[in-house]
This record gives sequence, structure tokens and C-alpha cells, in this order.
Amino acid sequence: MTTRHIRDPASYSVSQKKETLRALYRQARHLDKKWSLSCKPDEYFLLNMIPILGDSMSTILAVQYLRQIHSSFALPPEVENKFVRNVIIHAGGSIVPLVGWLFRRVFGVNMRNYKVLEKYVMSVDPDSESIEADSVTGLIN
Repeated sequence: MTTRHIRDPASYSVSQKKETLRALYRQARHLDKKWSLSCKPDEYFLLNMIPILGDSMSTILAVQYLRQIHSSFALPPEVENKFVRNVIIHAGGSIVPLVGWLFRRVFGVNMRNYKVLEKYVMSVDPDSESIEADSVTGLIN
């Protein structure tokens, strides 16, 4: 059994945050490119042409991407709710044939979730947690 190491973004150094975010960015970009309507016919394009299968696969991959984000960072419920809302909008919008293909291309659920994550993670001050902990321990002693 594998254990997940979820860490608070405040415990990451700036270089660790950037390194982790870079890997998540590449994956988000790859997923959004592959599961949208493309010009060259390949296996992803053919799967997208099947109405329910293409929609389901892109939504499943978006949920798996969220699980990977969750395994990398401990996030507050507000941020996770934004992620889930984006996936629900993606699933609802992409279920309509023809329009859904275009919607997946324009909406880009994984890149949207990445941008929310990046904004939150880079705004977390690494010293904020330790300052609060020091003030609490100072009051106790």
C-alpha cells in the first residue's frame, strides 16, 4: 500500500513550488490538447468523435488530474470547490455533440484548474504558518 505525502504549500520553498507546478502545468497542457478537437486524426481524435466515450474519458482524466493535485498539495476547501465546479461545468458542456468538442477546446478544464492552483500556491506565504505557530507557543509558555 502506498502512502500519499500531502504537504501544505507553506512548507514548500519557492523552488519546490515552481518545480511541482511545472510538472502539473505540463500535464494539464497535455491533457487539454489531447482531449480536444485537433486537426490531425489520431487515436484521441477518433475517441473524441464517439459522443459519450470522448466526453467520459476527458472528464475521468480531469478528475484524475485533480487527484494528482490533491496528492501534491494540501488545499483549503474553497480551492478544491473551484476545481470541482470547473470539472462539473466541463462535464455538462462537453456532453452535447459537436458543441461539446468545441467547448472542451475553449474551456480547457485542466489549465483552468492549474491556474487556480498556481494562484493559490504562489500566494501562500511560507512564513505565515510558522509565525502563527510561534505566537501560539509564546502564549502557552
